[in-house]
Amino acid sequence: MKVLPFIAGVIVFATIIVSINSCKNNTLTPLSAAPVISFKNDVQPLITSYCTESGCHGTDGSRRLKLLTYADVMTEISAGKPHSSNLYQTLIANTVNTMPKPPNARMTDTEIKTIYLWILEGANNN
Repeated sequence: MKVLPFIAGVIVFATIIVSINSCKNNTLTPLSAAPVISFKNDVQPLITSYCTESGCHGTDGSRRLKLLTYADVMTEISAGKPHSSNLYQTLIANTVNTMPKPPNARMTDTEIKTIYLWILEGANNN
């Protein structure tokens, strides 16, 4: 019965091919096709709206961390590495460390994606 090992081999081969193809994520847009995110026009307005409100990371001195300028924001960023950036990790956290704190509204998924892409693109001061 040499047919049985042959069929088993074909099944294993087909399983490997299906597994490899299922690991591909064809829904991701290559970075080269992503829009260029501007700190001044896209990122800073989000940070101003969500992070620098009174009592948070603004001018009133109630928090150590300020997020008023590009230099301030860059203390929380690893350019090109969103997953190593404190700001991005804080925005996506589902714990008590998430920001902004309730009852303030959280950033939308689209807004968080904007921050993600900006960091991934190198967190330029543009």
